[in-house]
Amino acid sequence: MYLLEYRDREILLAGGNRFRIPKNVRIIGTMNTADRSIANIDHALRRRFAFIELRPNYDVLRRYHLKTGFAVEGLINILQQLNQAIADKNYEIGISFFLTDNLREDIEDIWRIEIEPYLEEYFFNQLKKVDEFRWDEIKNKLWI
Repeated sequence: MYLLEYRDREILLAGGNRFRIPKNVRIIGTMNTADRSIANIDHALRRRFAFIELRPNYDVLRRYHLKTGFAVEGLINILQQLNQAIADKNYEIGISFFLTDNLREDIEDIWRIEIEPYLEEYFFNQLKKVDEFRWDEIKNKLWI
């Protein structure tokens, strides 16, 4: 932590070598706020970083699938409805699940194996909400 703030200094390592962080090195950390560990970050460490919130960017999904030919508008509509039902920005379903060149072939597995279990956990006491977004309910709404 010391070197994050004082880049012009060196520290002596346990093995006897000296170390410093060069000025042209940037340290980027990522975290998912859904795990709630953000509250446990030490303030001394936290003040050494800038925090940038990233939310689902559907334009990225659109641009990505220009090359694949997958019509994403139906999927985007479903994701928007789903994230409205979730109603908590820390738990929204992002787009990274769907950034695959073979989405037409992969989407059912992605939805059944990754999205549905997540929803079952999130809505564990509201299974009717999960049922609204099961594969068999949404698959015909994917292609507008």
